[in-house]
Amino acid sequence: MKLTLLGTGTPSADPLRRGPSQVIEKGNDLVLVDAGAGSLHRLVEAGYMRAVLGAGGPQPRLRRILFTHLHSDHCTGLADILWFGWIGNLWDEPPVISGPPGTADFIRYLLLAYDYDIRVRSAGGEPGMQRHRLEPRVEELEEGSAFETNGLRMSAFRVEHDPCDQAFGYRIEDGSSALVISGDTSYSENLVRHAQDADLLVHEVYWSRGFERTLSSPETLESRKNRVRFVQNYHTGSDELGRIASKTNARQLIMSHLIMAGARPADLLADVESTYKGKTTVGEDLMTFELAK
Repeated sequence: MKLTLLGTGTPSADPLRRGPSQVIEKGNDLVLVDAGAGSLHRLVEAGYMRAVLGAGGPQPRLRRILFTHLHSDHCTGLADILWFGWIGNLWDEPPVISGPPGTADFIRYLLLAYDYDIRVRSAGGEPGMQRHRLEPRVEELEEGSAFETNGLRMSAFRVEHDPCDQAFGYRIEDGSSALVISGDTSYSENLVRHAQDADLLVHEVYWSRGFERTLSSPETLESRKNRVRFVQNYHTGSDELGRIASKTNARQLIMSHLIMAGARPADLLADVESTYKGKTTVGEDLMTFELAK
């Protein structure tokens, strides 16, 4: 099982950190978790989805797309991926999409938004452009939902991202290794339970001291302070993340969805490593991690 971080950023536009997304490779199968802005381009940069570019050899197939929640920064790249696969004839049927309640409506409205494009392409007689090759099957999640894709076992668990009341993390196992992806969350006992003894824990983070500096500065507008306080309430600070990772007994922590707030990577590491003794990595786009016992 191999993990590639496609996007480690936030809603802010940053060419070095695209929107939140990661892909898991097992054999010749791919599972995508979230599809933030730029996900398709990162997939291509990572060497996936090469067939449409004329590259030879067997191509890993994107089997499933998992959404942690439906905040826009986690799903704005989906249309690029679906249409790239459809127009490029990369599949006979699109990947299954699994996500929180509301995902079926999201997909329905997405297809409706592109209705003209779909109609003219599918009616034009172009080979492979039938609508069913674009429209994915959707599965909506609840606590404990589980499914398998060719040896990858995936289970969903709720996390704390209020006021987003439908937010999930995922535990993904291949029989020998376990990967846990937090999604967006503040401290979550449910995540701690489901991430026990994981080989890799991919967890979101903001730099606590950066936020505190913003809040304590007399030059910060009150509207900006209110925004920072709101973000603090439903994300995880670097001063707390190390304790969370320690409670899970995860072998390695990877920080992603990075709200840097002026931090250098060393600042995040200093906060986390004061309470977590496992291996810690500040994620960057296109980093890869091999999971093997």
